[in-house]
Amino acid sequence: MKKKLLFFLVAALFALSSPAGFAQNTSMDIGEGAEFCEKYAKKPIEKKNVYIVWVQGFFSAFNALDPKTKNIAGSKDYHFVRQWLDDYCKANPKIYFGEAVRMLIEELYPNRTPNNPTTTPKTWGAGDKIVIPN
Repeated sequence: MKKKLLFFLVAALFALSSPAGFAQNTSMDIGEGAEFCEKYAKKPIEKKNVYIVWVQGFFSAFNALDPKTKNIAGSKDYHFVRQWLDDYCKANPKIYFGEAVRMLIEELYPNRTPNNPTTTPKTWGAGDKIVIPN
């Protein structure tokens, strides 16, 4: 299972190794990334956490694969990310959720925490309560 997840994360983010690659993405999303934004936007807040967990995995893979990035979210927290995705998906219901996350990464990239040994990244999600429905 861990090997499959790692393979997915590597494959999904390989095309994102430079900011210029964001808009030309041709990778295939799986899981929540393959859903339309419309589905995400219609969910009540307590049902969106499974999508946010998917985003955290996507961000983690991006951080691991982009040598210039320590933390793509920079100083932005869970609430900012969720609100940005809420707004974007409401405005773009026919976009895939994975594409919305790539657009978010494109916006976050200039203010990311760079991969510099003297900086400590802000970890979002670790201190926030995330409830995953059974």
